[in-house]
Amino acid sequence: MSDTNTPQMVKVREKKTIFLHWFNATCWLLLLLSGFGMISGDFVRLAPAFWPEFMQGLFNGNDNLVWVHAIVGLAWVAVFVLFVLLNFKSVVWPFLKNVLVLTPMAALRDTWSMVVTLAHLFGIMKNTQVPPQGRYNGAQRLLGTMIIFCSLLLAASGAYLFFGPMVFSFADDALCGAIFRWALVAHAASVFLVLVGLVAHIYFAVVEERESLEAMKSGNISVDFIKHHNELWYDELKREGKV
Repeated sequence: MSDTNTPQMVKVREKKTIFLHWFNATCWLLLLLSGFGMISGDFVRLAPAFWPEFMQGLFNGNDNLVWVHAIVGLAWVAVFVLFVLLNFKSVVWPFLKNVLVLTPMAALRDTWSMVVTLAHLFGIMKNTQVPPQGRYNGAQRLLGTMIIFCSLLLAASGAYLFFGPMVFSFADDALCGAIFRWALVAHAASVFLVLVGLVAHIYFAVVEERESLEAMKSGNISVDFIKHHNELWYDELKREGKV
C-alpha cells in the first residue's frame, strides 16, 4: 500500500545538467578566490590586503597565480563549449528558449513579476498576485540572461587579458593597450554583476525555496511545488502527460 503523504515527484533535470551546474559553481569559486588574489595594488584593491598576500604566497608568486586562474578559466570554457556542442538540441536550445529575455516587453513582464515576488518577501503588495510563471520565473529569467551574456563577455575578455600580452606589443600599438584596459574593466564589471545576482540566487535556493536546491542535487522536484510556483510549467507538464 503506497503512502499517500509522500509527494509525487517528477524528474526535471538530467545528471549531466546537474554536473554542469556544480562544475560551474566550483569554477566560479576558484576563479573568484584566485582573481581577487591577483590584484594587490594600493590604487585598486578588490579584497583585503591579506588575501592577495596569502594567495600569491600560496602559489609562490603572482605569475603562478595568474596561470592557475587562466587554467581554471580555460577548463571552464572548454567544458561548456563541449557541453553545448554535444547537447545543443536536447538541452541547450530548450533552456535558451525558456530563459532568455530578448525583447522589451519580456523584460518588463519579468521585471514586474520579480518586483511582486520581492515585495511579498517584505510583506507588501499582498493583494497583488504574482503572474503565472513558466519553468523559470521572472527573476530567474532576468538573472539567467544576465549571466549568459556576462559569461560570454568574461570568456572573451579573459582570453584577451591572458593571451593579448603574448601576441601583441602594447608598447608599439596603443590600440592593443587600450583594448586591454577596457577588457579589464569589462571583466571586472561582469564579475560584479554576476555576483550581485548570485547573492539573490543563493538566498532563494537556501532559504526561500529549498525544493529548488534539492532538485539541483537529485534532479527531482515535487509536483505540488511546480503547481504552486510555476503554474504555466505545470500546465505544460500536464499536456505532455508527465504529471
